[in-house]
Amino acid sequence: MTERMEDLTRWIGERYSAASSITSIAGDASDRDFYRMECGGKSFVVMDSSRTPLWPWLDIYGLLKGMNFPLPEILLRDEVHGYVIQEDLGNTRLCDVEQDESYNAYLSESLGLLKRLQREITPELASNSIAGRRFFAPSFFMAELEHTLEHLFFRLLRVPVEDLFVLQGHFRELSQRATGHAKTVFTHRDFHSANLLIHKGRVHIIDWQDARQGPPCYDLTSILRDSYRDCGDRWKGLASSYILGIGGSNMFGFVFSALQRNLKAIGTFAYQYRVLGNDKYLKYIPLTLRYFEGYSKVCPAVKPTVDTVINLIDTHTGEIDLRNFRDSDSPVRINL
Repeated sequence: MTERMEDLTRWIGERYSAASSITSIAGDASDRDFYRMECGGKSFVVMDSSRTPLWPWLDIYGLLKGMNFPLPEILLRDEVHGYVIQEDLGNTRLCDVEQDESYNAYLSESLGLLKRLQREITPELASNSIAGRRFFAPSFFMAELEHTLEHLFFRLLRVPVEDLFVLQGHFRELSQRATGHAKTVFTHRDFHSANLLIHKGRVHIIDWQDARQGPPCYDLTSILRDSYRDCGDRWKGLASSYILGIGGSNMFGFVFSALQRNLKAIGTFAYQYRVLGNDKYLKYIPLTLRYFEGYSKVCPAVKPTVDTVINLIDTHTGEIDLRNFRDSDSPVRINL
């Protein structure tokens, strides 16, 4: 048992002496760890945020809970240690629901929640929270894409530096376009199917600590062009209908946000594999890449960027080979 786990177990024992078991829960690609605790015949979730600040998570929890959004209830918190005990909503995420009428219903409910977030959490209401004082900016988006340039294209695919410079230019232009909105709204930042839990027939939101003000389509692209779950050909119709209802953007804005976010995601997946040795995210790179050519058909302005990315994927291999991304979710790993 690690020192951190010993400390967490001791902290739990001081408050729940009857805890019968504490087991690890597979989490996301963050610095927080999660555990399921059984106590007195009931189950709770323990979050260890000792490696990353807890206060933004608590701050935004207060904002969302105060407006009656569906979240797991906090039962006990320790801001000094970074520990939280919260309601257990189970393990069923939107991405785990079968592709049938249930999934479609939950997707529709999720989009309804997103509309509520954007309409009800006005800039004035958000101003007292960190979520109202943080914004996306071209430099922020570009920093995310520089991460992708390094870990996917340079390190894993061994793309030559001169080609990286060309791609970098496309990424800079995309970062400008993705923030070119006069209107900003409350943005969860990771509103995708792995962060939407299904509990007692309702969708609940988790992982909200990075919320900020951002483009109207940013969260919409997260769920409709999700690296973990493809909602199919309906994405264009769903996106158009949603945008018509909220205003402040259009399908070009959707594409700019979607392409930037997808490129950021595949960089994160590459980092998880290359730096942390975690290969479970590699299978999501091909699925995400398959979205790109559809963006060119909707918005010709991104075609040079998409064509450059696809050409580099089709041309270069290094530690992994992604040339089969159109037909397979299993990148070929190369022993160098």
